[in-house]
Amino acid sequence: MKAMRFVSPGAPLVLTEVSLPSPRGHELLIRVQACGVCRTDLHLLDGELPAIPFPVTPG
Repeated sequence: MKAMRFVSPGAPLVLTEVSLPSPRGHELLIRVQACGVCRTDLHLLDGELPAIPFPVTPG
């Protein structure tokens, strides 16, 4: 599947191919056609939040 990912603080989002996750237990897999980006994700991209391991898929 395709995902927009943050690869490093301050860098633009990058469209990447990632493996399709397998649902476990009581989980299910849904198809998402569109989503929004919240301000917290933008703070993360700007490097304003504590360090996290990159790359990361927001949301």
